[in-house]
Amino acid sequence: MIWIIISSVVIFAMRAMIMFIGSSIERGKKNPNEDLDYKHSVSIIIPARNEESKIELCVRALMNSDYDKNLFRLYVVNDRSDDRTGEIIDKLSEEFDNLTALHIKSDSEKSNLRGKPGALHYGIQASNGEIIMMTDADCLVNHKWISTVVNRFRNKNVGLVPSYTLIKGESAFDKIQAVEWIYMHTMASAGVGWNNPLGCYGNNLSIRRSVYDMIGGYPNIKFSVTEDLALLKAVFKSGYQVNYLCDYDSTVHTLPTENFKEYISQHKRWAVGGIDLGMNAVLFTLTSLAVWIGLIVALIAFKPVWILAVLFTRIIGDYIIIKPVMNILKENRLYSWIIPAVGFFMLMELIVPPLLLDSRIVWKGQTFNKRS
Repeated sequence: MIWIIISSVVIFAMRAMIMFIGSSIERGKKNPNEDLDYKHSVSIIIPARNEESKIELCVRALMNSDYDKNLFRLYVVNDRSDDRTGEIIDKLSEEFDNLTALHIKSDSEKSNLRGKPGALHYGIQASNGEIIMMTDADCLVNHKWISTVVNRFRNKNVGLVPSYTLIKGESAFDKIQAVEWIYMHTMASAGVGWNNPLGCYGNNLSIRRSVYDMIGGYPNIKFSVTEDLALLKAVFKSGYQVNYLCDYDSTVHTLPTENFKEYISQHKRWAVGGIDLGMNAVLFTLTSLAVWIGLIVALIAFKPVWILAVLFTRIIGDYIIIKPVMNILKENRLYSWIIPAVGFFMLMELIVPPLLLDSRIVWKGQTFNKRS
């Protein structure tokens, strides 16, 4: 039985080391000194469905950006909202010359694309900036967000730049989610570091327009409930580079899920979309399962030292992945929440997989199957 426990420790330790090295490689990428005096024109696409309580704050944060106001334009896409979202963005467009309010009244207007990909493509088609930046209506961007991200596109080989989204909130549940988002971003960046796309977050994602057009945009990408991952994979396939940016100035803040039911729904959507990772998804699941197997065997054998060894490996493995990033992103407030969060992650690894037996996803009042 001891060999099972030792194997579980070794397997997870190897995963943690691979992810630590991969994320370090990605953070270490340097920007070439190309086009130092050149400024790209930028189109920022914000899909909004029933976001009357959040959209104005989102827009005003963007308008507070340090980037030249003549070089960026916001395109807020009102996606069939039945609240005051449309009215609010129309009023804001009168206040700000560089804001365009777009209104979708039916799915048929979205190039036969359902959900968020359709709204994003609708906004992209209406825009003309050289760099397309995407965020969500419930997000607040750093005032240096545009300039910091656009700077990465000085490298003409970079086609896509994902960056970190941070969670606001002060409750224990909020802080656990904040740690988790940093952890998931860092795992995703490690994949990019190893030239192996694992994921990204669509509320902080930017793409070169010429690359978007070259791959055919969302109409040419198979539908996915995680449209950000689908776009990431398409850019990788195109041969263009992806630069997963870890910089406080490139962050956006978003709100945590309000309750456990909403949290489970969010993670089910991520898991269903993650099936498209194929063998990577299998390996991630098996390496997580290895910890549980080692822990259960140690408990059955009643070996306290080995129980502690398994838990120590899991905690330290995840800690070394998260800690350097927290320093960069100025999230020191979360240090003491790493251990509770790791325990929560372990429980979620047991709860989420059975939910995949039903591939239906309910998101913002809409129901989707995995690919339709």
